[in-house]
Amino acid sequence: MARRGRVTRTVFFDIGDTLVHRPTVGPGKRLAEALGLPREQGRTITQLVFRESFASPGALAARLRSVLEIARDIEPVVTEVWEAQQREPVEVPGATACIDAVAAAGAHIGVISNIWAPYAAGFRRACPAIVPRIESWHLSYEVGIAKPDPALYEVALAAADVAPEFTVMVGDSLDKDVVPALELGMGAIWVPGATAASERTTLPPGAVYARDLAEVRELLLAALGQPQAPRAYLSTASSRGIASS
Repeated sequence: MARRGRVTRTVFFDIGDTLVHRPTVGPGKRLAEALGLPREQGRTITQLVFRESFASPGALAARLRSVLEIARDIEPVVTEVWEAQQREPVEVPGATACIDAVAAAGAHIGVISNIWAPYAAGFRRACPAIVPRIESWHLSYEVGIAKPDPALYEVALAAADVAPEFTVMVGDSLDKDVVPALELGMGAIWVPGATAASERTTLPPGAVYARDLAEVRELLLAALGQPQAPRAYLSTASSRGIASS
């Protein structure tokens, strides 16, 4: 394990819409719609599944019935959504190549993700070459903390035992991936895809924009090859057409 203060680099990746494509509707809203529940209960479900670990659809169904005071049997509906989430993840193009290159450059690989149990299983199924490369797992449903809470990042940094400036966070969300990482002194690369990027004209100071995982790989290899900490290098790297605020 890297010891805090050494120059061993650690790169953390988000999972959904960073390493694998995710559905446009999140699990809370999806379950609420499938169960015929109001939208605000979808938010309650999201908070629940991202922060608690459930061993089976039946366990989740029982918890939802208790929390939401549902009298009818909902296990078949919950099971249908659960199993769909296990099947649906598809690797984002370039993900394996990016992870392989970063690991070959000597960096430790970790994940920090808001995720629930079935989608985590789907990620492992969809990315069999990536999973063995990951040395540090920080999944919200296992830790009990969800992004953008900085506590999840603090847990990850403590586990890696490396100074924040020697780490980089890669993710598709400015608010959940980039901003918390920068506030803790980490480097950050925003990779939202071309459509999302066109809707945003500014970046938080110190963040870097990449169009895809091929550009993420290029940026990371350049940063990892510098004598200074990755945060210092990335803070001066080109933002590739997206202005910093």
